Amino acid sequence: MLEPQNPMSVLWDRLAAAQPEEVVARALVSHDEASGAYHVPLCGQDHVVWLRERKVQSPDGPAGYEATLVCVQYLLTARDEPRAGEVVNPRQLPYGEFFFRAPHELPTARLEAAFGERLDAFRRAGKQLRGRAVEMGDAAWEFRALPRVPVVVVMWAADDEFPARAQFLLDRRADHQLPLDALWLLMRLVAKRLVAVAE
Repeated sequence: MLEPQNPMSVLWDRLAAAQPEEVVARALVSHDEASGAYHVPLCGQDHVVWLRERKVQSPDGPAGYEATLVCVQYLLTARDEPRAGEVVNPRQLPYGEFFFRAPHELPTARLEAAFGERLDAFRRAGKQLRGRAVEMGDAAWEFRALPRVPVVVVMWAADDEFPARAQFLLDRRADHQLPLDALWLLMRLVAKRLVAVAE
């Protein structure tokens, strides 16, 4: 009986079969012909996708599973099409209401714990990650998490009446660039980067 194929292996196989010129045009990334590597700007950091070695390198060392999957998936599914220009709660994306629940809850709790009473730290972290300040909530940033996938993070600070609240917003067509599971991982990566920069 044949064992099921590793999902990551399938993605690597598909990427190996893709034409680099077509990938570069769709995903707005760069490609090094000599090494066969793609350079993917992920959450403000250059990630090198080594196609031959089937690994992803971040500036801090080997990328973890989440960043690896997001980079490879993005190179496969990014489309050369404009944004909708309207941001929505990820649950408003097609099938988002069903997907973004346990075990795929939006990673807002991490941000609420880190910045709910430290709004200045959130502002500093967003600036350090080269976000674009937007007028929402008590403070908000739009990050170019991937070349074609902006991610907006909105924070409301805790006060005497209400607990802290964080919210993610995505372009209405974000699911054209990444499937929902990869969008969920991308938001987790954005949250991790914000918290790490603030620590």
